[in-house]
Amino acid sequence: MTEPRRFSKQQKLSAELLSDRTGEADHILSYAGGGPTTVENCQILNATVNKQKAAFCFEPRKWQINYLDAWAKRRPGGSPFMLIAIPGSGKTMAALETARRWMAAGSDRRVVVVVPSDNLRNQWQQEARHFGIELQTKEFGTNFKHGFQGGVVTYHLVGNQPLVFRKLCSVAPTLVIFDEIHHCDEDSYFGMGIKDGFGLAKEILCMSGTPWKTKRLPIPFVRYDGDGFAVADYRYDYPDALIDEVVRPLVFDYGKGAITDDATGCRFLLEQDIADDDAAARLKPLLEADGEYVRRLILDSHRKLMECRRMVPDAAAMAICIDQFHASKVARVISQITGCDPSLIVSDEQLENDTVESFRNSRKEWLVSVRKVSEGTDIKRLQVLCYLTNVTSDLFFRQVIGRVSRIRGVEDYEGYVYLPADPRLIRCAQNIVNAQGLALQEHTERELRELDEAERQEPLTTWTTEHTGTDTILIGTVAVPVAEAREIERIAETVGISMQKVMDVRLLVLSGVSTTASFTQQSRNIGLEEQLDQLRAKCNQTAFRLSRMLGIEVKEIHKRFKRQKEMSITELQAKLRVLIEEMRKC
Repeated sequence: MTEPRRFSKQQKLSAELLSDRTGEADHILSYAGGGPTTVENCQILNATVNKQKAAFCFEPRKWQINYLDAWAKRRPGGSPFMLIAIPGSGKTMAALETARRWMAAGSDRRVVVVVPSDNLRNQWQQEARHFGIELQTKEFGTNFKHGFQGGVVTYHLVGNQPLVFRKLCSVAPTLVIFDEIHHCDEDSYFGMGIKDGFGLAKEILCMSGTPWKTKRLPIPFVRYDGDGFAVADYRYDYPDALIDEVVRPLVFDYGKGAITDDATGCRFLLEQDIADDDAAARLKPLLEADGEYVRRLILDSHRKLMECRRMVPDAAAMAICIDQFHASKVARVISQITGCDPSLIVSDEQLENDTVESFRNSRKEWLVSVRKVSEGTDIKRLQVLCYLTNVTSDLFFRQVIGRVSRIRGVEDYEGYVYLPADPRLIRCAQNIVNAQGLALQEHTERELRELDEAERQEPLTTWTTEHTGTDTILIGTVAVPVAEAREIERIAETVGISMQKVMDVRLLVLSGVSTTASFTQQSRNIGLEEQLDQLRAKCNQTAFRLSRMLGIEVKEIHKRFKRQKEMSITELQAKLRVLIEEMRKC
């Protein structure tokens, strides 16, 4: 007898009672993958999360499969596991699959992700939904809120409130994922915070984009070798990623420069053959935003960007700057000499004119930042980097170039880095160049081995080919007649949107479905926290209007209900219905 695909009401109710959650019943191990329709294989997910999970299929890369195998073979509950994989290789996806598998083994399990910045906190929350995991990002208490399987927080928050997270780890078995854990080496209270906050965690996964050497006290949960370098349990380096075509090869352009003391007339050069101490004294003044050197480096970067955009229309460039003040001046220079309106994204909200999310989804040419976009942030359309900071450490350099090494396809195969000809930066770049050479050599030797083997196994055969016309064109998953497809292609090229979007609009028009209904449906596909925030705002607005109608203070209306921060979506919806009904009676 064939196993039923849908869970029964009794199975769903049992799973809800076991997990103390309400929502939609979903297979932990997918039905298509042979997962049984049993209570043991049932998880309860928020409706939005379940839709996103259903629309997403994680196909692990070879290195991720090997890493997951290494994680599975660790000693459960043993020492923390360290994953070091280069920026852009897919650490986040690997970690979320780790979390999904770990939580699937127990209904009471939870996960906490700790990240360096608010931007990464939001990025992890969004990515986690693809794996059926809803992460809380604020208002933490003695347990996670109803409907959440864990949380994502910053090192800064943990450093300030370690006992809150210690309590959370004591409530249920918890997996903690430390993203870019080397940040704890920069601020000692970060290290003390994670030690106090997560000492009771059941399992710990530490991650970093590059090996590093500790500067101060050892970071909790990290093992070191005799030279002070962090030891990885699984490591995925640049040559491996290049061979696997996971990251782009990079092209470096070193710009020599000179500074002149206006008082004495003395002229000093910045070039590869000078001493490090001399370079340190000359680099920062050379990067003055209004100087000719910076303007030339920006122009060279912009010229390359325009060349890239002929092949990749949404390709973008990033200028990484010294500090917020420097970044704002660089943004003005970019605007003046290129005519572009750059996105300025720094940590001071008074200076910012954009967000990472909006820039990621736009077609804007330039992004100007300091450290906020230097690490972890995934903006794959970045293809050109203009290096305008005086930070020269190998760790920082590798993290920054990781912003332009994330590959999307053959058309954006290379990344371009424009940087000062500082000997320290050149050494950092040379390490990458050497790795690229090693990868190219190994890739060539592998191809030759495969070619030799193929020649031994099969006789050489040549073919003459010809094109005999187009039969049917596939747009998305829909087969479209050639004539109709050509018309869709013409409209797409004229308007500048994808063929899929043109076809979607045509289907809406033909079926008589209103775009308003489509937008309303799309607006529902948001996360649990966004839904809570929206409902709270609606309740506040409705309560305020009702108070004006009744001639009383709004707090008198809210007093009749429990605090909104403690209310679930269902309770907020009920409150809103009561308020609306009272307004109708007035």
